[in-house]
Amino acid sequence: MTMAEKPGASAAAVQHDQDFDARVAARTEELSSLSTELLRLMESERAELAKELHDELGGLITAAKMDMAWLQSHLGDTLDAPGQEKVKSVVQMLNQAMTLKRRVVEALRPSLLDHFGLPVALRSHFEEACRVAGVECMVTLPEDIIDLESMAQLTLFRVAQEALTNLLARNGARHVELVIEREGNGYLMTVGDDSTAMSAVQMRALNGMRHRMLGAAGRLEVEAVAGQGNRITAFVPLSPAGSG
Repeated sequence: MTMAEKPGASAAAVQHDQDFDARVAARTEELSSLSTELLRLMESERAELAKELHDELGGLITAAKMDMAWLQSHLGDTLDAPGQEKVKSVVQMLNQAMTLKRRVVEALRPSLLDHFGLPVALRSHFEEACRVAGVECMVTLPEDIIDLESMAQLTLFRVAQEALTNLLARNGARHVELVIEREGNGYLMTVGDDSTAMSAVQMRALNGMRHRMLGAAGRLEVEAVAGQGNRITAFVPLSPAGSG
């Protein structure tokens, strides 16, 4: 019970209580805005770094592969067996470096999201991650999402990405399900699994996702049921132009 609700509270005490609530609300809004801005800046820096890695590092590796191909074609017959093996080893390392570069760039900024939209990017990410982990995956997504701003779509992607990483880090999951559907004035995304229920510590580790959803004016709920797995739901409202 607040001071304002207590019987016989003085007008000064009531005013003090109301002022305190107002300051708390203002401070909370200020911190939420700061968190949102920090997330926006972080994603912007990630995008710049991804572009630089793609352009600069990708160019260097490609040039090195072309030089090695030239060496193979001009010197291959003159090299002894150890020399030929060494050339093959360098070519293999360059291919591995290119694969690593692609993986890092995609982690920093998913190119499928930028070029083909959220449904394609999420389907690709979930199916590939679950294939590698040996987990059955079911993905149900709309054909397209055109009434969400790019930052809101990136928010949903990051939340889904973190949810999947979280569940694959635990043991026991055999089945993962991702669903996005239109609900009311927004989109509802659900990530569910049949692994062991998350502990209180693991659930607190998801606070970063909650901050992301608050920045998109959305909400996030986590439900863990013993023997039934886990369920993460995220709701994000439509962009103003698409909310009518």
